[in-house]
This record gives sequence, C-alpha cells and structure tokens, in this order.
Amino acid sequence: MDSQSPISTDGPEAPPVLDVLGLGVAVRDATVWLDHFPAPDEKLPAAAFVESGGGPVPTALVVLSRLGRRCGFVGLVGDDEAGRFVRRELEREGVDTRGLETRPGHETPTSVILVVGPHRTICEWRQEVVPVAPEALVPLRPALEGCRALHVDARMPDAQSEAAAIVRRHGGVVMLDAGHPRPGVDLLLPNVDIAILSSTFPGRLPDAPEPEAFLDDLASRLPDDGPRIAGLTLGPDGCLLRDGDGSLVRIPGHAIEAVDTTGAGDVFHAAFLDAHLDGADVEAAGRFANGAAALKCLGRSGRAPLPDRAAIRDFSGLASNA
Repeated sequence: MDSQSPISTDGPEAPPVLDVLGLGVAVRDATVWLDHFPAPDEKLPAAAFVESGGGPVPTALVVLSRLGRRCGFVGLVGDDEAGRFVRRELEREGVDTRGLETRPGHETPTSVILVVGPHRTICEWRQEVVPVAPEALVPLRPALEGCRALHVDARMPDAQSEAAAIVRRHGGVVMLDAGHPRPGVDLLLPNVDIAILSSTFPGRLPDAPEPEAFLDDLASRLPDDGPRIAGLTLGPDGCLLRDGDGSLVRIPGHAIEAVDTTGAGDVFHAAFLDAHLDGADVEAAGRFANGAAALKCLGRSGRAPLPDRAAIRDFSGLASNA
C-alpha cells in the first residue's frame, strides 16, 4: 500500500481507497524472553528484548498490509514517545495513520510481556480506554463507505457500532475480535458479519455454555443479510467455526515449537479476513488463518515476520491459487 494514499476522499463518486479499515486500541509492547518466570526479588538476565506496536486491530492491519491489502487505522494515542512509536511502526508497515488521533495529555497504553517457552505474562499499563468519539468519524465517512471491510475490537463500542453500520450499508463486511465479555460486544453484534472470539470467552459468561451452543447463540445475534460466521480460536488446538448455514467446522492446530504466542489471535483474524475477501469458504479461510497464526508463533513478538501468502497456503495444506 502507498502510505500516502488518502484515508478519505472527496465527492460521492470517489472510488474506494482502502481494503480494510481498523478501529480499535493501539498499544506499545515491550516483550522480554526469559528462561523462567522470576521469583520475588530475583534478578535474572533476559534472553531477548523486542519493542513493537501492539493491539489486536493494529496488529491485524499490519499483517493484512504485508499481504498486500490497503489498510488504514483509526484510533488514539498520546503526545508521548510511546504514541510516536506506535504511529511510526504502523507507517513503516504501510498502514495509513491519517485516522490516528494524537491527543495532548493522553498517555499511550503500554504492555510489558514476559515470555517463557509457550507461556506469557502480560503487565498492562494505562489500558483504560479513552474512546474515539462518534463525531470523529464524520471526516472518515468516505473511507468507511468505500472500504471492503472494517475490523473492530469492542473497546470503543459507540464509535465502532456507528462505523460498522456505515460499512455494512455500503456493502462492506465487519469483523470482530474480542477476548472476553464486555458491554461493547452486545452493542456491536447486530452489525458484525464475522465474530471470532477467544476460547476463554464462553467460560467467562455466567452459565459457561459449551462451545457449540455458544456459537449457535453468537451466530443468532449476527445480521441475517451477511455471512453470519461465528467462531472460537482454540490456541494450539486450532479453531471451531460456524458457517452461515449452521454447519460446524473444527480445524486442528499445527504441532510446532512455539517461540512466542503473543499476537497469534491477531494474526489469525487478519489471515481469516484476507482469505474471506478472496472468496474462500469458512473451512479454507480457517485453515489459512490457523497456518498463519502458527507461523507467527515461530517468531518473537506479535509483529514477527510472516512468509508470503503462497508459503502460508502451502504450510496450511491448501492448494495454490491458479
């Protein structure tokens, strides 16, 4: 993507300029790899340290941009070094940041992530969300009306719900990534076409439904005039997906020696949306997404390099495109 292509256009007849627009929370990640988790008062050397951008939506946009999609991010950072870092990282990856507001006095969220083998501990700082106001979407309407897809995280439900309604009215699809129940999820679902949530989500509900029953209920909340895809990511066990016709597809994970699982879910969502935009059915999109997420886990940080689309398809056991 040309990072200078505008996120908004003039005039009702202007052509679409973005494939995917993302609206969500942006974070700076500081990831430390250790031989073991430290005991109280222990000092120990780190095996590696990486600073990167983070957040489910921005990371998914980075992956989509690497796959050749034209992407733009709408969100909020502070006028601090962390905010400047977040913006630079997105721009370096070809993601349009003209919808990213720098707000004076706001402190950009940061996460310190401790990784030991396949396990991690995340220490969050300033993770309380200062939402993007719905009125901030006014100058972005051309981009919302022209994009093929919107990706959201339920962290700014008012603005995200309004943005989702605009995108769907103009023929785009809306994808939701949410790790656990929050009020914004119920507000968004009537305008979400693809809702793939974390395996921990059902267990945090009052009645802790079984995955199949949970997906049936989740799909029933999605609009009838869309693909109505509901799913759960299952970590190393792959994913469980419900198609719009009610059929369930369970796709096993890949046996790998994971270096870092940070961002695996973000990569899964990006790859699934990429395949969906190419016309893949639910099973093929899920297999492609599983493969991309597994390959990410072989590298360090949520923004670890990925191979190209053909290599991901080959790893996922999918036939190459003609």
